[in-house]
Amino acid sequence: MRLHDYLRRIGHAGPLDTTVETLRRLHVAHRETFLFENLSIQGGGGVSVTLGDIERKFIDQGRGGYCFEHNTLFAGALRECGFETTTLLGRVRRGPPESWRRTHMVLKVTAGGEAALAERTWLADVGFGAVSLIEPILLVDGSTNRQRGLTYALRRDRDLWVLSMADANGAQDLYEFSDESQTEGDVEVANHYTSTHPESIFRKSLTIQGVRGNDRTILRSGVVTRYVNGVLEELPIERADLRRHARELFGVELPHDPLVFDSYAGQSS
Repeated sequence: MRLHDYLRRIGHAGPLDTTVETLRRLHVAHRETFLFENLSIQGGGGVSVTLGDIERKFIDQGRGGYCFEHNTLFAGALRECGFETTTLLGRVRRGPPESWRRTHMVLKVTAGGEAALAERTWLADVGFGAVSLIEPILLVDGSTNRQRGLTYALRRDRDLWVLSMADANGAQDLYEFSDESQTEGDVEVANHYTSTHPESIFRKSLTIQGVRGNDRTILRSGVVTRYVNGVLEELPIERADLRRHARELFGVELPHDPLVFDSYAGQSS
């Protein structure tokens, strides 16, 4: 892990002990530095979850990516700092339950301190896009945390954890996950499905997302969504304006060639 380069990229010059405060600072710095985006997929390429490839993409090329890339990179940095980190896979709660799949990666992190173990175990997730956690949240049933206008809550649902998010319009479940640790091979399989399956949302839609202060911005194929202090605003956009919005909102230059989601035009989602 190129920890020094990573820390320079996210602008972290503070302590690297295994305290909750260090975990929080690293989490926030990562979220504010790297975009959530699926440009590799939309350009017709693949997504590598090998740490060295992610480092080159994020640190050297100034790119972003999606959950498997973000949380693999973040886990590498945390482990290099001495944190105990466990990889978990979750199901995004979108659409009918029978369609939910383990296509999301999160981290269970144990931070140092004198508190009981249950009070030192945190959910870290830097890879769920603009509505994702800005800071880690304590991994206990009933844990809540308000972060930049949105309120997050964790609850137990039988043998699963469920993370929900509430804005000014109400609450919604984001994803579920279990305590079962996952291997690099498990992540590789989940990443392969998510990046290549024709029904994956990451093939059917372009997305670029980022966090700046209290402003969370999401660009999708046909809409710009913003959460400003937790208040939702949506602006429908035309395909012809997509390049301009990507440039103005995120400084991203989209390729001139057709994107993968264009091949789905006219199909029902």
